[in-house]
Amino acid sequence: MLPLIGQLCNRVTGVDVSWSGATDTGVKALSDGSTRLRLKSVVLNGCHITDDPLKKLVMRHKESLCRLEVFGCQFLTSSCLQTVYEMCPGLQHLNIGRVPKVNTHSLTVMTSQLKCLISLNLTGLQAVTDTTLETLLQNCVELQSLTLSSCPGVTDLTLLHISKYTPRIRSLDVSGCKAVTDTGVRSLTLGCRRLQQLDLSSTSTGNKGVTLLANYFSGHLHTVKLSFCHIALENILKLCRCCKRLSVLHLYGCAHLPTERDIREVNTTVNVFPLL
Repeated sequence: MLPLIGQLCNRVTGVDVSWSGATDTGVKALSDGSTRLRLKSVVLNGCHITDDPLKKLVMRHKESLCRLEVFGCQFLTSSCLQTVYEMCPGLQHLNIGRVPKVNTHSLTVMTSQLKCLISLNLTGLQAVTDTTLETLLQNCVELQSLTLSSCPGVTDLTLLHISKYTPRIRSLDVSGCKAVTDTGVRSLTLGCRRLQQLDLSSTSTGNKGVTLLANYFSGHLHTVKLSFCHIALENILKLCRCCKRLSVLHLYGCAHLPTERDIREVNTTVNVFPLL
């Protein structure tokens, strides 16, 4: 399929072959195809691709490319990604989650090169720490969506940095970051009042954190995920009562679940998963 797109589909601006089994041969075809092809979005999540075809692809489309997703591409090296960042400083959307060879140096290069980022996914990267993220956030002040799920080096300090440097943030995912607590949520209230989506699942967030969400984020929050957090029923209901725009609330694995009647008495529109 990719060779045909490269040769015949001059008006295609985006390609998504995630988890499809696409290989280097197909990616190479997108580089060798029609000279009129100008890709803006390339999504290769879960594909078995290696360095050279990706670098060639980015070199070919560097003037137009604004989205690159290579989540779970385990064969890519940090040096390859550094080259990508240097060739494509105008990238606005980047997903390098679960790319195991990402190291601290490559994150430093990314921080210095990609200052136009709007969305960034760093899921599961061991190299991500509070220190590397502070530098990144200082440079990428336009960030609106940040995914740090299952990054063991992320603590409350990162949430303080997010509040300080990226006030435009709309979506934040720190699920699985065990060192994130109510203190981090308090930091978010200082500068991220326009948060719309927040995932705190499997963190150490508790009742104080949820109360803070209810008190300070009632105007914009529409999706909150608190699965596997220890939250009392009264705080769950307060969140639903105060956040009138709330449309999705995840409580999987929570000990105290509301009933349908409990929820509808305080909020008629929110969808809570699961309910008793």
